[in-house]
Amino acid sequence: MWLVHHVPAPEQQTVFARIPAPLLSTTRHSCKPSATDKEKELCKAYAKQVTCAECHSGTGMLFQDWTDIPGIIPEDPKHPGWARQRRCDQNYLPKCGPCEGVGGPYWGDAVSSFQPTNCELVTKPEDVPVADRQLPQFAEQFIVHQLGSDRLIRTQNSAKFAIYSQIRSTLWYDFPLGGVPSNGTTKDGKAHLRHDTFYDDLAYKWLDNGLVTEIHTQTRAEREKNITGPMLSILHGLFGWGKYMGGLTCLADPVGVPVLGGMALTNGIPHSAFLEGADYLGRVKIGVEYDGFKLGDKGHGNMKAKRNMTVDHYIKWFLHVYVDADKTSPTFGQPVRFYGPYSGFAVYVKFEKKAPPAEVWEQICPDNGWGDSERKPIHPCKGKTIAESKDQIMIVEKKHPEVCSPYVNGTSFDLEESNGEVLKGSFGTIFTPKQDSAPIVV
Repeated sequence: MWLVHHVPAPEQQTVFARIPAPLLSTTRHSCKPSATDKEKELCKAYAKQVTCAECHSGTGMLFQDWTDIPGIIPEDPKHPGWARQRRCDQNYLPKCGPCEGVGGPYWGDAVSSFQPTNCELVTKPEDVPVADRQLPQFAEQFIVHQLGSDRLIRTQNSAKFAIYSQIRSTLWYDFPLGGVPSNGTTKDGKAHLRHDTFYDDLAYKWLDNGLVTEIHTQTRAEREKNITGPMLSILHGLFGWGKYMGGLTCLADPVGVPVLGGMALTNGIPHSAFLEGADYLGRVKIGVEYDGFKLGDKGHGNMKAKRNMTVDHYIKWFLHVYVDADKTSPTFGQPVRFYGPYSGFAVYVKFEKKAPPAEVWEQICPDNGWGDSERKPIHPCKGKTIAESKDQIMIVEKKHPEVCSPYVNGTSFDLEESNGEVLKGSFGTIFTPKQDSAPIVV
């Protein structure tokens, strides 16, 4: 872009006829401590170009500036030291220490609205050989059950309001890569991700125990065109009430399917959630919450019950992932905990490294492992498929309504005229029509 639009034409034909045009680097860079003022300005310009594409291959998502919106939480004299436990990002100065940004369950934006956990340094990052570090890598196919917290409203701590909830969730992930940088081993390189999340604190819990589903898919062709693919959202308590109640909606995925299990190539550029661009903060012993919880137990689990685990701590932007580094542990080498100050907190209470069943991508409510007692819909969904329910799907996507065509054809819906609001969370995205909105004929 600079070459064509900012370099005079004669120089384009002379200077760059003899030397190659400089291209953007595919690796992350940081500013050296001894940088001059001009170099610091260049570093600042570079940092502003870091985007959510760091974790997703082909996102189409606009950048949220991580320098001009630092998201630094001020210290609270009543809770000294808690602020950098509650939040510490990759760009913070001074840089995050091994036990900073570890977070914990939360229920509000304030420093006091989260539960810190114990953390102690085992080995400094420079003293852990690279070969001995446990990689921040998930399986290419998995089913995981988790407990944690979510924040509906994705903006940082400048939001006028935010909705928090404690959650129980099932994640199904299917993005076979073959273990090496690839376009995907499936015919079209398609990636799949589904969340079934119970929002235990939200007001509509009485409808269907607060169950929200998101189904994300993205093909190789979509990634190469920087199109995120569709995201189908199901508010199970509203499903079956009619097309315009928001029970079943489709929009373009806010960020696309994350690359969790390896390296995905998009136009020859490798993308990975944490294998590229993450900083290693060292080996720590940390109190991992919800100790002793088993699927089938009643309730949400005890967030104060902790198991001390030795983990490798990685950070990327504002996201932290913790990988079991204890060779005697049954989950050795496996991610066990995830934290983002406003992007979700999760402890993986059950992790199965296997391909999800095909019904997960087809059914409205497949068995998610939390038991039939959790499913109490007024409009039963057991055995119903998405294809059979296409007349219920409301398209709330404006820019790329075509991404929803795999689910329903010939419909459109103008989000700006929808008299509703989209609340985006890490484990759920809810479209809420206003109560006084009249039905919109599509």
